Amino acid sequence: MPISVQRSSVAAGGLVLLALWLTGGAATNSLLAQDAVPKPAAQSGAAGGTNFNLILISLTNTRADHLGCYGYERDTSPNLDKLARRSLVFRNVFSHASWTLPAVISLFTSTYPFTHGMMNREQAAPLPPETPTFIDVLKTNGYVTAAFVGSRDYAARFGHTSRFGSVHDPVRNPDQEDWKAYGVMQNTLPPAREWLRQNRDRKFVLLVQGYDTHCPFAVPKENPRFDPGYKGAIDFTKCYWTFEKTRPLTVRSKSGRYEDVYLIKTKPTEGDNYDVQFYPDDVRHMIALYDGEIANADALIGGLLDDVAALGLEQRTIIVFYADHGDMFGKHGRFMRGGPLRGTFYDDVLRIPLIIHHPALKPRAVEGLAQFIDLGPTLLDWLGCQAPPTFRGKSLRPLLTDQAVVNEYVFAGAAYTPAERNPFFQYDSVIYSVRNHRWKLIFERLHYSVGPQDAFEMYDLKSDPQELLNVADKNPETVTQLKKVLSNWLTDIKADKFKPQW
Repeated sequence: MPISVQRSSVAAGGLVLLALWLTGGAATNSLLAQDAVPKPAAQSGAAGGTNFNLILISLTNTRADHLGCYGYERDTSPNLDKLARRSLVFRNVFSHASWTLPAVISLFTSTYPFTHGMMNREQAAPLPPETPTFIDVLKTNGYVTAAFVGSRDYAARFGHTSRFGSVHDPVRNPDQEDWKAYGVMQNTLPPAREWLRQNRDRKFVLLVQGYDTHCPFAVPKENPRFDPGYKGAIDFTKCYWTFEKTRPLTVRSKSGRYEDVYLIKTKPTEGDNYDVQFYPDDVRHMIALYDGEIANADALIGGLLDDVAALGLEQRTIIVFYADHGDMFGKHGRFMRGGPLRGTFYDDVLRIPLIIHHPALKPRAVEGLAQFIDLGPTLLDWLGCQAPPTFRGKSLRPLLTDQAVVNEYVFAGAAYTPAERNPFFQYDSVIYSVRNHRWKLIFERLHYSVGPQDAFEMYDLKSDPQELLNVADKNPETVTQLKKVLSNWLTDIKADKFKPQW
């Protein structure tokens, strides 16, 4: 029988308060966001020709709601905010997985993870050469292409960034299990800026990517300016995760206050897992360091944007800023995303920033639902190129011209089969979500040794945008409807083998 995740009214109230400080005051942010980006224009013109260059900037692991242009109260992203003021800001874009490899393969191929099948880094075969990507299409149409990436899930060995004419990867040993080895913008941007200067007179596609906002949050450069008075002893040069929905322990601190303490796992050093105690001050500092990493990367990205202007490329270059997914900082007891193991499909993770400066389009906020797989078809549409028939995403152009609905629902889903060397979680899992503007259903199945266990969560996003109160049991008809939508989606993408037997 499915196991429903429920919370008492008292617990829900506590979670509301917890979420407010964990997210930096999200209730306030939602009000700020109304004025943080350009107001929707009555009409946006056509793309105005197809002879544009393309620059893609990926800051993996960046939450949309931690950027100023999406309403965040901290000044984390002044350069991206400046870009947003002259761009299309898509406010409801959703990724398809909680970690980078399946998400970015979905971006390049415009297919869902259950279709392309690359859902496990250790067991993934390279993307077949015959599987088209939007980069292949642009190369065929005469673009010179280059990628400057931070290795790991952007490494050419997975068969997606290898489609670029040249791939520059600063990480010497991407297979080592050292989070500090993830490539960052301070390594990828300088050679990318030089490449831009050398190729400014050609029709080009440039990808620059970095893991600056990925844990550990004191790497590559600690920026504590959002919480300078922290006096805790947590070593933030390490990554910390939870792999279950942990409940905090209420303990009495040295000051005599009762506080919620989380036990969070970090990487074993002596062969065994161990837990680290995180007090509220520690969690707040974790978030502050995360925000500091966004600010560090934003300053570096600002240099690239200045180059575009200085080289006279602004009027003939489409600039796209995106992230592959976000992150978790304590909501429902989740920290990080469990790596590639168990999905954490709350909007903290799945809702991603998408800022597109198109020289021929008026700046505006775009509220319609969009999926990560829609980005490739949209760019090809604007650049006058035909999307391959295997693409499942749709061009978002109709959202800009007549307020048409491109996606009635958005979907996410991925499976995980653990590798033997994983010390944290040894069970198969699969997770799905389906969402519209009002409702969101999350389903997770874990294959424990005693048998599978299911959990449903459903959230009324109109009254509970922070996804704090599971209302699945109170809305059985809506659950049934969304389960049907989810099942139809799996059938439509020929992923019946992943379909749950409800």
